[in-house]
Amino acid sequence: MTTIVDKHMIRTHLQPKDWKEAAKLSGELLLENDYIEKQYIDKMIETVEEYGMYILVAPGVAFFHARPEHGAKKTGLSLVTSKEGVEFGVEDKDPVKLMFAMSATDKNSHLELLSGLSKVLQDAKTIDKLAQATTSETVVEILKSKGQE
Repeated sequence: MTTIVDKHMIRTHLQPKDWKEAAKLSGELLLENDYIEKQYIDKMIETVEEYGMYILVAPGVAFFHARPEHGAKKTGLSLVTSKEGVEFGVEDKDPVKLMFAMSATDKNSHLELLSGLSKVLQDAKTIDKLAQATTSETVVEILKSKGQE
């Protein structure tokens, strides 16, 4: 997993005002690193507006994405953390402290990435450790240690 989530794709201790800003911040990391085209971020937001908060995959964790044809250039993952969390309006998932954005170039390329994340998403203590981490290097180290268990 850490081959896809590197320190350049992580921002710690941001405080988005709402879920849309969280989507933009996490998407901008993909854009800055040339994983997506600009319209991909808008499509991530439109998808949530159309289908609802299905992006909340675990308590405290959001997973933004759009379809490959909406501007994905490479398969990758970014992460924005929030120490205090962001209210997404879903009681059993709020506050959201980890906001991932994923780009995938086809319908299968992201499956390995999701498999690697599943260990992290199942552990509330790890979610909290990631949210409290002050540097992207620390986040990478936590993800590496969980990937080796």
